[in-house]
Amino acid sequence: MQTNVDVSSTPPEIDIVLMQNLRTNTPWTTAQLAYLPDGIRHSSSRHIIIEFKYTESITLDAAKALIGYEYFFRRSHNLEEEDVQSFLVSAHRPILKTRELLGYTNLVHPGIYSSPSPFIARTYLIVLSELSDAPYNTFFKLFAHQRKAKQAALISFETNHQTKVSVEVEWMIRSLMDLWTITGENPMRAITKEDLLKRGQELPRLLLPLITEEEFAEVLGNTPFMQQLRDELLGKGREEGLEQGREEGLERGLERGLERGLERGLEQGLVQGLQSAIELGLELKFGAAGLELLPEIQPIAKVAVLRALQQALKTASTLTEIRQIYQPQE
Repeated sequence: MQTNVDVSSTPPEIDIVLMQNLRTNTPWTTAQLAYLPDGIRHSSSRHIIIEFKYTESITLDAAKALIGYEYFFRRSHNLEEEDVQSFLVSAHRPILKTRELLGYTNLVHPGIYSSPSPFIARTYLIVLSELSDAPYNTFFKLFAHQRKAKQAALISFETNHQTKVSVEVEWMIRSLMDLWTITGENPMRAITKEDLLKRGQELPRLLLPLITEEEFAEVLGNTPFMQQLRDELLGKGREEGLEQGREEGLERGLERGLERGLERGLEQGLVQGLQSAIELGLELKFGAAGLELLPEIQPIAKVAVLRALQQALKTASTLTEIRQIYQPQE
């Protein structure tokens, strides 16, 4: 016989706990509601427990574990039952048999299910891919397993939230999207905030189609690539100037050679930068179909045409509009 047996070598950990300030007339502020999905935004409990399943499917054991988390959380914080509500958040769409086994058949909101079972009556199920496209569902829906749901959430983020969040938040979201695009639907590994920020800093080209020409010149001018190009062009300009100086005079030839070399090099660097921005913009906006235009665009070396293409990517809705920039109808 054993007594006082530990049920676990390490204490269980709850994924996320949200807390409301119920001393005000509106528990959730307007700013908070912009980020809270259906189900959670409607809860009147002071403490919201979120258990997120990304790589695992919803199972009976998962529901049992969440019930235990809620019970011991309430007991350790001296809370009443109505003070706490739990949400089982699933990136995958649960199997219908599992939903029926747990009683999650009552659709409260799109993607939000409740159960009549007295054991999990206060534990709602959130299926991320089934959430509506309302802007306040965006940040949760970004973690849906289905690629279409994530893409729809990214479009919603760009439309409704991008200008309102910090650069760091945008970097993290872009990094997540990039990781999921590269690895496909592989299981999520442990990714920290620092991992995402580092990766986001390595993706500055994502912003090129969105910035002005002045901002582009400033960013490009401060890169190691441009510094190296300047040094190379200065050397090339000196050589060309010396050659021309044999006929026109050393001083005049050197000055003209430097000037011509710098002009040609900077123009070449600008063309390369614009080409890269256009390629990325085509991929982000039109996918594989957009990249099919690259063989037609890559030979273009006129800065004015490339700038026009970059600007067109911001508003064009079809590839035909893009092609008309460099192949106007007669």
